[in-house]
Amino acid sequence: MSPEPQSQQKSQMPMPLIALFAWALPGLGHWFLGERARALIFFVVLTVTFWGGVAVGGVRSTVQLKENGAWIAAQLCMGPQALGAWYLGNQNQAKYGDQFKAPWPASNISVVYTGIAGLLNLLIIIDSLSRADHRVDRQIARSPPVIINKKTERVGSSQ
Repeated sequence: MSPEPQSQQKSQMPMPLIALFAWALPGLGHWFLGERARALIFFVVLTVTFWGGVAVGGVRSTVQLKENGAWIAAQLCMGPQALGAWYLGNQNQAKYGDQFKAPWPASNISVVYTGIAGLLNLLIIIDSLSRADHRVDRQIARSPPVIINKKTERVGSSQ
């Protein structure tokens, strides 16, 4: 009896665990599904987008519950990175107050960048769950297509 192929073993990972991995680090769900290149692209793009937004607006004014309202829900979809930015922002608020708060356009742009990164990560989480659910279905061998010639007769069919 031969061992199961690696891709079928990976499809046995529980769906909540894949979702947790995908939330914890963008692309990690795809990494555990064996889609390494896709995972690296997701990780780099979303991490650069999120932290680029934080760099534009500063950690003090980007991930803040009181100032950014509903955007915080989108930002928290980035997982521990957003929680880390939130923690650093609160530490800076306690230490410096509003001394280093970003000016108006920069703070709004930073909130949008980080929120979009979080929402994209939510889509990536859903994609990893969908790929994990359909992984076994895609591995089932399909019969070859039926070829129909110009006379609308089926080639290779027995009549």
